[in-house]
Amino acid sequence: MKYEFKPLIKEQEDRLLSIPELSDGFDPSLEPGAGTMIPSSFLTPQVPDGTYAIHVSLQATADIPRLFLFTGRKILRDVISLKQGEKYEQTFCQSVAEIIPRYHQSVYPVQNLFFTFCADDPQAIRPGCCYGEPADGIPVIYLCGDSTVTDHSSEIPYDPGACYGAWGQALPAFLAGSAAVENQAHCGLTTETFRSEGHMDIVRRHIRPGDFCLIQFGHNDQKLPHLLAHREYPANLMRYAEEIKAAGATPIFVTSPGRNIWNQDGTYLELLGEHTAAVKDVAQETGCPCIDLHDFTVGFLKRHGMEASCGYFHPGDYTHNNDYGAYLLASFVARELHRLYPDLFSYKSGQAKFTPPAHLWETLEKNDHRPKGAEQKEQFDAMEKSTSALLEALRQAKGGPQGI
Repeated sequence: MKYEFKPLIKEQEDRLLSIPELSDGFDPSLEPGAGTMIPSSFLTPQVPDGTYAIHVSLQATADIPRLFLFTGRKILRDVISLKQGEKYEQTFCQSVAEIIPRYHQSVYPVQNLFFTFCADDPQAIRPGCCYGEPADGIPVIYLCGDSTVTDHSSEIPYDPGACYGAWGQALPAFLAGSAAVENQAHCGLTTETFRSEGHMDIVRRHIRPGDFCLIQFGHNDQKLPHLLAHREYPANLMRYAEEIKAAGATPIFVTSPGRNIWNQDGTYLELLGEHTAAVKDVAQETGCPCIDLHDFTVGFLKRHGMEASCGYFHPGDYTHNNDYGAYLLASFVARELHRLYPDLFSYKSGQAKFTPPAHLWETLEKNDHRPKGAEQKEQFDAMEKSTSALLEALRQAKGGPQGI
């Protein structure tokens, strides 16, 4: 059965579609920033849970220097340019499962398929025959994690440097249609709350033999004394691995990406070393693969330095990425999946030029015309915006002033 796409009109959304995680991931309730691209979104009629092939056909009626293509809740699929008259056709794998949205406690169904394109001149893009249809037999990669993994919503207009982004929502851009990704990661979660708040229940309901589950926690665990690396954190990770294996699926651990935080003497401040080591120890003990995203990101930060690295993070934030950073990290995770399972996961190289412009934060601040005092709606633990507050929380978790 084919499900045809039709334009999504925000003013006519029903109650469920007003929740970004159940819709296209572009949130009108967020204070608009300095972006210039208005998203054009499309949705199908209601579909049941499962995996789908989404066929997208577009044609440019004028030159399009940059076009961002998303499916689902702002899941990045492609970054391209089109010449006048040029056609674009691609098919993407999409998972549909229920979710517990941010700021909600109940499970909500995801009832539609979505795709969105963002360009400076959306009127110059003409959609063709676009539809979704069931696609059985495709492996699903489930993602369990925190705000550095989750599908972040975006302001309208869209700007890749000004919105929040995480590697989980950019991962499909590099998998070349070889798998569907089901991202159940959420902001602020730990190895404990991902389970206690019901997110793991969703994963267990849907995961099947032959599927995969990527597990990445640590940024929030390390703020709590009982979830330090030598306490309950490794035991919690081990339990996830056991449950995924019991379902006939493959658990893969991912170490937490490094923060862009440095010492006063200009050396890098390692804050996640103990939790990274614990992940590697658990992976070895359980016989699970481990993707060392921490080593990759810290190496990147050290090579480029704090100032140049800021362009890969949300303005004013030293933990959470924007879409430039999400794209960079996702490319590494996808390469590692291809290295581990070359027969299952194809790797699609991305656009090498999708890198932030120099002095991105300064440019965005200069072009930000929001009223003075307007605050962006927080989507995660607010202390991450304050380096001093974060360091103090880590000191307290370790039990005193002796340092972190």
